[in-house]
Amino acid sequence: MKERARKLILLKTLLVFWLVSLQGYAQRNISGKPGYFNVPSAVSIEDGLLCLGYTYNPKAYSLRSPGKLPEQILYANLVILPNLDVTFSLLQMRSNGKRLKSEALGDRQFDIRWRAVKEKKYMPAIAFVLTNPFTIDGAMITQAIVATKQFQINQLWKAELTGGYGSKYYIGRNEKNANNGNVFSKFIILNKSTDKFKNRYLVGAIAGGKLVFKNKIGVMAEWDGLKLNGGAFVQLFKHLNFQAGMLNGDQWMFGASFQGNLNAKTNN
Repeated sequence: MKERARKLILLKTLLVFWLVSLQGYAQRNISGKPGYFNVPSAVSIEDGLLCLGYTYNPKAYSLRSPGKLPEQILYANLVILPNLDVTFSLLQMRSNGKRLKSEALGDRQFDIRWRAVKEKKYMPAIAFVLTNPFTIDGAMITQAIVATKQFQINQLWKAELTGGYGSKYYIGRNEKNANNGNVFSKFIILNKSTDKFKNRYLVGAIAGGKLVFKNKIGVMAEWDGLKLNGGAFVQLFKHLNFQAGMLNGDQWMFGASFQGNLNAKTNN
C-alpha cells in the first residue's frame, strides 16, 4: 500500500508539473497581445504561434474618438522567437454598423513584446511592450513594462497575476500620411495627455489577473490605468477563443480570435 501511495503521489506531482509547464494559447488583449482587455501580460507562449483576431471597443471608451464612435480592431500576432512576439493591428472607427470610410484603411500599428526575464519558481516573467517609433497617427500606442506570475492551484485551476507601469511619453512623428515619404523623419516626443487623442491609454500603474479552469474557461479583471474592467473568456476546439467584458461597469467589449502554430514540429 505504501508503494502504491508513493507512486500515486509521484504521478500527481508529474501531472501538476506538466500542467504548469504547458505554454498554452494565451488570452488576448484589445490589440492581440497576450493579456486581458487592455492590459498586456508577460506570459510565455509557443514559438511559431500565430493569432488572428477581432475586438469591438464601445464608443464611450473608444481610443480615437472617445464618446463619439465605436471601434473595431483587427490584429495578427506572431511569436517569432521564444521570448519575442510581434503584433500588427488595424484600428477602425465604425458608424451605423459599418467601417467609417472617411478614415481610409484605419490606424495601422506595429508592436513588439520582448520577454526580458523568464518566469521561475519565485520570479515573475518580465516583458517590455513597445510600439514602433515610426507611427504617425496612433491611438493605441503602448510603452509599458509588465511582470506576470502564474500559480497552479490544483490539477484543474490556475491563476495569473500581472502588474506593470505604462509611460505617458512616447516617440512619434510630426508628419501627415500624405507626406509620409521618409519614415525616419520628424521624430518628436509626445505625451498621451496632450497629443491628438488625449486618451491616456495604458498610462501609470496597470494590473490584471485571471482564474482559469482546465485551460478552457475563465474569468479576468484588470485596472488599465483609468478604469476597472472585468469579464470572462472561453476556448473552443483548442484554436478558437471568445471573450466579453464590462468596461468600467457600464459598457460591453467583446472579441474573438483564432490561433494555430506554424511550427510543424509543435503541431505534431
